[in-house]
Amino acid sequence: MSKSDVTPITFYGAPMSLYSGKARAYFRKQGIPFKEVMPGHKTFLEDVAKKVQRRVVPVIEIDNGSSDSTLIQDTVDIIDHFENKADKRFSVYPQTPLQKLTALIIDLFGSEGLLKTAMHYRWSFLKENEGFIRYEFGDHAAPGTGRETVEAVADHVMGQMQAYLPKMDITERTIPAIEAQYADLLELLNKHFEHHPYLLGGLPSVGDYGLFAPMYAHLARDPYPSNIMKCKAQRVYRWVERMNAENSDMPEYPDYAEIFCSDDEIPETLGPVLQLIAADFLPEMLRTVEEINNWLEENAEVKSGACVTAKPHIKALGEMSYLMRGTEFKGMVIPYRLYMLQRITDAYEAMTVDDKAKANSFFDAVGLNDMLTLKAKRRVNRENHIEVWGNEINV
Repeated sequence: MSKSDVTPITFYGAPMSLYSGKARAYFRKQGIPFKEVMPGHKTFLEDVAKKVQRRVVPVIEIDNGSSDSTLIQDTVDIIDHFENKADKRFSVYPQTPLQKLTALIIDLFGSEGLLKTAMHYRWSFLKENEGFIRYEFGDHAAPGTGRETVEAVADHVMGQMQAYLPKMDITERTIPAIEAQYADLLELLNKHFEHHPYLLGGLPSVGDYGLFAPMYAHLARDPYPSNIMKCKAQRVYRWVERMNAENSDMPEYPDYAEIFCSDDEIPETLGPVLQLIAADFLPEMLRTVEEINNWLEENAEVKSGACVTAKPHIKALGEMSYLMRGTEFKGMVIPYRLYMLQRITDAYEAMTVDDKAKANSFFDAVGLNDMLTLKAKRRVNRENHIEVWGNEINV
């Protein structure tokens, strides 16, 4: 790393935080020193949260050697900040067309599409998980205090998170579909990791980090889902450990080169995972774009640069219904998902005619061709740490 990166950054995050895990794992693999600070620390509450306009982690603070420091919020922006440095160990963005698009699609699916799964296995099994997560959330809110204080604040913080279950329609009616999807995903990923240490070969891509977010903080750490992963998908659990390591940590794969697969190859074992994403998550994204376009038609006066929701801390524009595995879900319309979707469509648009044809052929075969061109009528940008509306686009 360059001299400017030797001084540790301040990383506002927490062990049980889904998105904190994504950023933390990236820092470790890249050799970026950091000091982690819980969001209940007074510095975060009194200063950082006000500047980023909401109490959300992760946030990093970079000391510029002056009275001002740089704050970056959101894992996409945090990772891209370091990806833009010339002296990174390696880029998590493959440069070949199929691998780059695959990595971006899995990043979106892991970061957004598995939220129901992560929340279900944490909060629907409190009998098994509570003894662990109660102290996780108490320490999150009141770091450095005694047990009595930690326990006193835990209920309030946990209640805030549990309130999202009905918003995500995690109910007795929908839980069978959520659990069936996760069981299938574990089986498919376990088969893949029998042959490959990471999704696209011998290096983690941005897709690995997106998938790691829910797989680590919720599904591999919380007691109930951790036992499921260890007993039914040991290779997946080892990948979680591997993603947290500072080195490649892949002794199970003797002589496997620490590079992405050659010749833009997508491992055969990854095809079924992409098909699952097409069947289970693409319909949700199609409905998201449809509902956002409807909202934009009804709110044509909204100006570029305006917050995408009523206030920065509000995630959703409203509710929508969509199907997954034959079950109707009522979920939130989340504009942030456009911010991640645009990375896929931008990458596709920047490709040559030949590479587009190659991508069309491959992703059509796995059912994901629509994801390459799926756009809303306006872009979502990020300015001053929040999502804002961009200009109108032709769709």
